[in-house]
Formats: sequence, C-alpha cells, structure tokens
Amino acid sequence: MFNINIDTSKLNSDLEKISSWEDWYKIEKEIFHTDEWPRTSFDRLEEDLDRPVQIIEGREWEPTTDSYDISPEVSHLYEKTRQKVFAILEPEADEENKQHPELYGKRCIYCRIWTRDFSKQECPKCSNELLKFPLNEWD
Repeated sequence: MFNINIDTSKLNSDLEKISSWEDWYKIEKEIFHTDEWPRTSFDRLEEDLDRPVQIIEGREWEPTTDSYDISPEVSHLYEKTRQKVFAILEPEADEENKQHPELYGKRCIYCRIWTRDFSKQECPKCSNELLKFPLNEWD
C-alpha cells in the first residue's frame, strides 16, 4: 500500500493560489504523487466488491473499493481536496450539483462502504467524514 506524508501547509498554500486545471494537475503530481500510485490488484477489487450489503443504523451500506492501492488517509485527503478544487474552478457546476443531492451517495474511504443517504456526515462504523460521490445512474 502506497503511503506518503502530505505537506498540508504547502497544499493549503497552493490551493489558495489555484486558478486552473493545470494548477491542479501540478498539485496532484507534486504533492499527492499520483503518478506513483500503484493500481489495486484485481483480487483485492473483487474481494472488496464481493462483500455483502450491510444494514447499519437502519440504512443500507454497500461495498466499494478504490482503483489505487494507497492509504485511506491519502485517498481521503486527495478526494476531499479534489472536491474542493472542483468547487473553486467550476463554481457554477458545483452549485448546480448541490441542487441535486439525489445524484450522489456518501462513502467512507476507510471502511470501503457507501450509502445513498446523502444526509449522513460521518461513517457509522469508524466516525470518519463521509465524502460525496456521483451515483452515475441514468434515468
């Protein structure tokens, strides 16, 4: 599993100055080292996705996985930062997305589970912050 120490001071400083997607690509490479991330093995992907749906606090939580074999701490910070960057660089689209929470779920990167209950803020298993993700469902 890939793990690095992220310089959050530099990350925050760079985010204050971000003005283009090129700036973000530079942050991805220089701070998150995304070009070094190993892919998750097929066996691990299959194992993750074969886990059963869980009922926790009356809600269905389905299994999920990650394409890259990186620490949950790095993955969580990366995804949270990526969402922040989208809001900065694409404010109109971000605002439009906020009008349609039904198109998103919430996932816990640490427990590798997700729910359709968009109102949840913390994982019921580990109490870490849940992050939104698109459901990619078509009507």
